[in-house]
Order: sequence, then structure tokens, then C-alpha cells
Amino acid sequence: MLDLSPDRRAAALIESALLHAQAARMREVAAPFLARLDPDARLFGEYLVEEVARLSAQVEALAQLREADALSREARMRIDPLRFIPAERQHAAAEGEAVPEAGPVALDVAAEDFIGFGWYPAEVTDTGALRWSGPSRCATVQLPALGGGPLRVTLALRAPFGAKLDLSRQDVFLDGLKLDLEQMAQEGAVATCQGVAILPNLPAGARLTLLLHGERYTDPATGPLRDTRTLGLGLGWLRIERAA
Repeated sequence: MLDLSPDRRAAALIESALLHAQAARMREVAAPFLARLDPDARLFGEYLVEEVARLSAQVEALAQLREADALSREARMRIDPLRFIPAERQHAAAEGEAVPEAGPVALDVAAEDFIGFGWYPAEVTDTGALRWSGPSRCATVQLPALGGGPLRVTLALRAPFGAKLDLSRQDVFLDGLKLDLEQMAQEGAVATCQGVAILPNLPAGARLTLLLHGERYTDPATGPLRDTRTLGLGLGWLRIERAA
């Protein structure tokens, strides 16, 4: 899958987190059926659930890597411009002691400096600017690390086509750590959700990968105005800050 962190440390973490999320979801679905089996058959069934979850997570990761490999050089420069900056310029820019951003940092999904993968272009909706996920199974956003440590992420999320937002059907990770989102408020179709992750201390200039992975939807409408896209959650805005 596409990793927006400079040293690609998030890729393995996110794949592992997806594996645990897939396995937990499959165990929940299979539990009533496994309970009816005798002990030996139940052990074999539980093994099959874990193997299917592992293969499912690997398929997701390979699909993301294939899409990442197909990116143009211009797209790669936008996602991670540092690797294209000559070493001597990086060294010159690094002189002096850098200080991490204090935060909070708010992200405008319609701004030109929005850096992410797996999103449709920003559009204006009845609730303001929005980017729908859905072109890929996972959607990522690059964020400043703010020095790491306890970080709080607040997102404005919207389910497409009038569906009800179900956070249990969505997985959100911050640099591979699962965010247990809590819905804080609901204003019309948009829900304000919040989660906290505790990361290691990170140097100034470090970046994080926020990843959304979950259920996608198709338009139930018929006729010429039907939206033919497959959409995941919509992101209206995002804020990252140090958690007290």
C-alpha cells in the first residue's frame, strides 16, 4: 500500500493493523457457526478464519502497491517531494536545530497543499467542501507529526448516498496504530469524530500517514443522474493536535 512516511515505516504497521482488524471482524461473523462445532473442528475453523484474514490483508496491500507503482513522477513528487530534493539542498536546509510544529494543524481538503492517495477530487456539497474516498480500497492523507507522542485526530466524516455512518464498518489508522474513533457530534449528514493515538517521539519535519479503510457504497438511485462511482467515506476537514 502507498506509504507517505519518509522511511516507509508505516507500511508494515498498517498491514499488520489491517490483518488484526480483518481477523476480528471475521471472528465475529464466524463465531455463531464455530460454536456449533465439536472442539477439534472448531480449532480447524478458527485456523481457517485467521488464514483467510491474513490473505485478505495481503491482497489489500498488494492492490495498493500496484496502484502506487502506477503513479506518475509528478504524483510521486507531490506525495513525497523530499526524495526528489538533491542531498546538498537537504543538508543546507537542515542546518540549525529544527523544532517540531506545536499544532494544532487543520487540513482543508480543497486546498492545493492537500496530499493524499485514494481520493476523488474535492467537490462542493450541501455541507461544504468534501473529498470522497473510493477509487482505491484504502485512502491516505499525509499529516505533520508534531513531534509524535500522544496525538488527537478530529475528522468530519460523511457516508455517501444518504447512508448512515457506521464506524464499526470502518478502520482508521495513524501510522499503523488503529484509531478507535468516537462520534462527538452530528450536524446534518456530517459527523465529527475523534480518536487518540500514542506514537513514539518523532523528529521535526516528520510526517504521518492517516489511512481510511472500510465499507464502500454504490448509488441506489436509477436513471441518468445516478452516480456511477463506488464511494467510501467523505472527508470534510481534519485536525491533528497534541493530546493533553
